[in-house]
Amino acid sequence: MSRVERDFLGEVEVPIEALFGSFTARARANFQISGLTIGPELITALAEVKIAAVRANAKLGLLEAKLADAIEVAAKEVAEGKHADQFPLDVFQAGAGTPWNMNINEVVSNLANLAFGRALGSYSPVHPNDHVNMSQSSNDTVPTAMRVAALRLGSSLDSELIRLERRLERESTVFADVLKSGRTHQRDAVPITFGQELHAYASAVRGARLGLQTAEGLLRRVPLGGTAVGTGVNTHPHYIDLALEALSEVTRLDLVAVEDTPASLQFFGDILSYVDALATLAATLIKIDNDLMLLSSGPATGLGEVTIPAVEPGSSIMPGKVNPSILECVNMVCFQVLSARATVEAASMHGSLELNVYTPVIAFNLLNAQKWMTSAVSTLTDRCVAGLGVERKVTDYYFEHSNAFATLLSPVIGYEAAAELAREATQKGETVWKLAVEKGLVTETELDELIKSSTEPNLGVVDKLRKARQKNPK
Repeated sequence: MSRVERDFLGEVEVPIEALFGSFTARARANFQISGLTIGPELITALAEVKIAAVRANAKLGLLEAKLADAIEVAAKEVAEGKHADQFPLDVFQAGAGTPWNMNINEVVSNLANLAFGRALGSYSPVHPNDHVNMSQSSNDTVPTAMRVAALRLGSSLDSELIRLERRLERESTVFADVLKSGRTHQRDAVPITFGQELHAYASAVRGARLGLQTAEGLLRRVPLGGTAVGTGVNTHPHYIDLALEALSEVTRLDLVAVEDTPASLQFFGDILSYVDALATLAATLIKIDNDLMLLSSGPATGLGEVTIPAVEPGSSIMPGKVNPSILECVNMVCFQVLSARATVEAASMHGSLELNVYTPVIAFNLLNAQKWMTSAVSTLTDRCVAGLGVERKVTDYYFEHSNAFATLLSPVIGYEAAAELAREATQKGETVWKLAVEKGLVTETELDELIKSSTEPNLGVVDKLRKARQKNPK
């Protein structure tokens, strides 16, 4: 069953029990694209913008107290998620998010009118445009709401990144004594500890997290009050200050007015900076994931130095096979985040004149990238990093057989002699250090000293060995 509403285009059928109205009904019919709808975070943020606006308008005497109270009560219900099913619009819709803004205007209006004992669709005494949308435009409310939602989601992501960073640091301490062969160009390199590798990962995560925090600071500047093109037309001179004060109170976020509102409606550099930081995090995690996949490869024909938790059977055809499923999953999320960054970049550059109309797709990619990344980081921490292990026999074997040991000897015996030693060791299938002792190039005691100092600045040890040789030349 349906009710009939009218707008300037004519009659519109609306589901009889729907809290939304004609504008939403038209948009739902027009844009049946993906089945993807607005997320709860943005619904809440939009409702909070409505609360802030109605408080400001009431303080300025622009809105009758009983209407303002009814609007605020209704918007609070929406902000609390009580009417989530009343927001059915596809993400891919008309530009500027006007359908989203009108959707919430209609829902809030109908809820308020129900409280006055009026029928759905009556829009009296509370009208979606005249009262709920007073002093606003979709062009400033949606960009404001998406920043509010992003700040909240950013806080959750930051918490998960701190957990990952701390877990990596903890594991780096656990494996601080595991000497292993380093690798550069995917070839043998001088020794490193597994603890040092994990510490490097933790530092990289910290750097990405700090980058996000820096970019997040830009999101606190919101264009609320700019209305259609950023000039503030149809608002009171004191509206921006009062609305921002109310929005900061409602959201419990430290929000400030953007310095240049017309610029903010045209350019989304702050959001692009944030998704750039998300992309940096994605690239960081992909590198860590790929390293762990390589180090744990095998078990019989790969490197096999590191063990990761077995979370599921790895093959429908190969019995006993276990794959790095968590790492693969996290990489896929990171790939998606990188594509979200590309979409936001494209949408940001294709604004025209006084408005960027592509806010819906920007909001969708920004907010979902944050949510997906938050879940992926949590999964990586709990289901992979927390269960890392080391195959000591394997790490010891590679450590002993790495020809890069010649590098440790080169300051003592000279580059040419060390290179010849590495070549001969490879030819004979011997270890560099065994051959060095056999040839009398170093003693076992000297070799032990070099090995103990092999993962830190060691020229002090080298200098000591040189001086000992000068006193006792062979």
